[in-house]
Amino acid sequence: MSKAIMVIGTLDTKGDEVRYLKEQIEARGHETIVVDVGVLNETPFQADVARQEVAKAGGLSLPEILASSDRRVAVQTMMDGAIKIANELHQTGKLSGVVAVGGGTGTHICTGVMRTLPLGVPKLMVSTVASRDMSQEIGTKDITMMHSVIDMLGLNAVSKKILANAAGAIVGMVETDVGLTPTRPLVGLTVFGFCTEGAMHVKSLLEARGYEMVAFHANGTGGMAMEDLVDQGVLSGVLDFATHEFADQLYGGYCGGIGPGRLEAAGRRGIPQVVVPGGLDCIVLEFDSPETIPPQFRDRKIFWYDFRSGVRTSKEEMKTLAQTIAGKLNKARGPVKVVIPLRGWSEADGEGAPLHEPETNQVFIAELKRLLRPQIEVIEVDAHINEPEFAEAAVATLDEIMHR
Repeated sequence: MSKAIMVIGTLDTKGDEVRYLKEQIEARGHETIVVDVGVLNETPFQADVARQEVAKAGGLSLPEILASSDRRVAVQTMMDGAIKIANELHQTGKLSGVVAVGGGTGTHICTGVMRTLPLGVPKLMVSTVASRDMSQEIGTKDITMMHSVIDMLGLNAVSKKILANAAGAIVGMVETDVGLTPTRPLVGLTVFGFCTEGAMHVKSLLEARGYEMVAFHANGTGGMAMEDLVDQGVLSGVLDFATHEFADQLYGGYCGGIGPGRLEAAGRRGIPQVVVPGGLDCIVLEFDSPETIPPQFRDRKIFWYDFRSGVRTSKEEMKTLAQTIAGKLNKARGPVKVVIPLRGWSEADGEGAPLHEPETNQVFIAELKRLLRPQIEVIEVDAHINEPEFAEAAVATLDEIMHR
């Protein structure tokens, strides 16, 4: 069955490449919708959605964009217009996937469009800058980045091969017949390396109770990806087992970089959530020897790991973390409970472990209890986070509020 694939590009600078990509896709039996997000020079062929239409959808006419002489205005307007067009096509069932080709600006515009489409819609970006840090361009979305290797400045044997591969890739994606159709309730579970053993126990227990677990690496992007899928309505419940990202966020640590919406989507949508302070005992930073410890942490306990090390959170930082988490949970519209392991919050925080400070953890617990509204229960479990007993308590708590 023929599918409709959107092909996005700036036709004034990447017209030959876009046309070749279009032809390769159509040769494989699928339709294309070419969207021109360029604004300046003449184009080698007519797009299905011309730049004038894209500009209008973005809120300005093309002459207004050109008169502004502001590249930022042009980029944002064309991105906004293409976003509106792509989402309208998707919502009406007329869009099966998106592929784009571009340099720095084109990558910025096209991935901006792709980020607004839901999980499962195939998204492929052929980019001259794909070998750089693409975390901002990808965000929390399932965007596939393909490095063009060469600059895209006309067709040649190399660019044709790259673009033909891209056509084959996007066609293969849209032809996949596996849908996002869960047969059991999906539960989002955050996971952090120092709590992996506990998360594995949780996985088994969730599955035994009839749930399907979707794990998110709590590395900054992972936590935000879970929030995104909650907002999309994909997840039915959340077990936020590793809230470690909040600790790293204090100092721009390895798993920081979370947005302001972290720990808010489940509460906003009113779905059940259980929150655990997994990994809040440490701040993970990139250093691997006593000589490279950041000066402000040289009097702290250290958990040596690999090229990263864990720094023990202080009592004041625990208060700050409790205030942040309580503030977010207090806004929740749905059922929420907090489950806390009393014998340690990671492999670095347990009897005999380098960061074990029960009295410091107690500062967090006391502050959290003081700040949470009375309806939010805090359950304390006499176990370590990686022990089966704690996993059982956390899963049982989630299961109870899932069945209310």
